[in-house]
Amino acid sequence: MVWFLSQLCRRYRKRDLLVIWDGAAIHRSEAVKALLRERPRRIHLERLPAHSPELTPVELVWNQLKGNLKNQVFTNLDELTIAILEQVKRLEKNPTLINAFFNKKEIAFIID
Repeated sequence: MVWFLSQLCRRYRKRDLLVIWDGAAIHRSEAVKALLRERPRRIHLERLPAHSPELTPVELVWNQLKGNLKNQVFTNLDELTIAILEQVKRLEKNPTLINAFFNKKEIAFIID
């Protein structure tokens, strides 16, 4: 998480940042807190309400992947890994579907 926030700060050097994320423990780690202290008022964090996957576009991605992989049998981890990577490639080739995840009514305010 620290790496991600550092990359955002480098990429958007002249802008303050608003980061919206869930309440995962990694987001509250001491390393993240230290980074935020190093950059006071540079990064503003907003946490999503607990148990609100409908507000997180990546949850729609996971649901899409799970739906495409259901009712399949994988005899080992390698087979599962290959199947997941194939599904991710399919998503990458479908920007219309990815945009639809962000246009869902519950989260459309993010990109308006």
